[in-house]
Amino acid sequence: MKVFILVGFQLSGKSSHGHRLREEENIPMVETGHAVYHELKRRKLEVNHQNTTMVIKDLLSKDPVAFARTILDAEENIYCDSSALVLNGVKSPSEIEYTKKRFGKENVTVLGFHASQKTRFLRVKNPDRFQVSGKYREKTKEDKDLAVWDNFVSRDEREIVLGIGNAIALSERIVITEDRLWPFHTFDISYKIFKNIILSKINK
Repeated sequence: MKVFILVGFQLSGKSSHGHRLREEENIPMVETGHAVYHELKRRKLEVNHQNTTMVIKDLLSKDPVAFARTILDAEENIYCDSSALVLNGVKSPSEIEYTKKRFGKENVTVLGFHASQKTRFLRVKNPDRFQVSGKYREKTKEDKDLAVWDNFVSRDEREIVLGIGNAIALSERIVITEDRLWPFHTFDISYKIFKNIILSKINK
């Protein structure tokens, strides 16, 4: 199985590209962030920025690959019969290393996504945000918090602490999704680049 790990800050375009690829090429995608919602529900906690941050820090302090391991185990039925898988939302080199050990180093490709912080913040209120980010009601609740600039910046800072910068640095390719400043990339352009990378690896 070929596994494609998508790494990047919030709203950099990972889910949008992954969902479209799934629709067009029938390549399944699992998202590590959904493991957070499962844990919040288990603890009977309201979905908000404060609780999400607390749960993430708590779980990762006990197991640095908690979310990758949890979602790959919980949703194995989604991808077990597929020859390819997109794993979205990995935030640290530890999770990348875990995935390589689980599926074989030679089968794993890390792809980074990048857009400026201002561009990403403006995407929070996109009307199609819920549709492309998953079908969890919790996502909508979380986005209400992220629409506040201080919360948005705080989440970026949280992901930096978790090691997302180092994870992005391990990317084989970077997909630029900046749509406001140079270099100008529309979704169709960045998606074409993304899709070509994926299919070239699968057909290699």
